[in-house]
Amino acid sequence: MPEVFSFERRVEFCETDAAGIVHFSAYTCYMEQAEHAFWRHLGASVMQPMGGGLHLGWPRVHVECDFRGAAKFEDVLHIKLSLLKLGSKSVEFGFGFQHVEKQIASGKIVAVCCQVAKDQPLKSVDIPADLRSKLLPYLIDN
Repeated sequence: MPEVFSFERRVEFCETDAAGIVHFSAYTCYMEQAEHAFWRHLGASVMQPMGGGLHLGWPRVHVECDFRGAAKFEDVLHIKLSLLKLGSKSVEFGFGFQHVEKQIASGKIVAVCCQVAKDQPLKSVDIPADLRSKLLPYLIDN
């Protein structure tokens, strides 16, 4: 059975609309925050130094979110992250959002592994073997 990374996040007032419900755009930030926490959990970073002024980065190429319920100010969201796909140069993260025991949203982020150098265009690269081995336990279709 694949591992699932869990992340908790309390809804802040500034993330809600006039009705006190989380604005849809906040879910993209929540997914990104969970992803960053996941990278740290793996001992990595979304901007991993590679030496020589280079970094390994993960620009997004696709983001989606489906809503099933509402979250409100002060609600604690439980966000589950898993890997839906792991390519040679890309990863597809899946996210599930719960409040109490109710599923309120689900989403996906597809990110591409890139070499980032100052004043240079991004260059997609293969996911390093050591990082790939840390990702594999979270892959749903292993």
